[in-house]
Amino acid sequence: MHRRMFEASPHLSREKNLVLILLAILIGLLLWNSFWILVRVAIFAAMVYIIYILLRSRI
Repeated sequence: MHRRMFEASPHLSREKNLVLILLAILIGLLLWNSFWILVRVAIFAAMVYIIYILLRSRI
């Protein structure tokens, strides 16, 4: 089988990245009112993960 059949073209990858960026902007705009709640949740999750890593490294 030819390998070129399964390789993604760079143009298609660029389009996927553009769509993902636009989706992220749209979701950000929709969730702007609850942005600070999301920040608090993210900080809490980061703190729990750091504590987990510290405890795991000591065992």
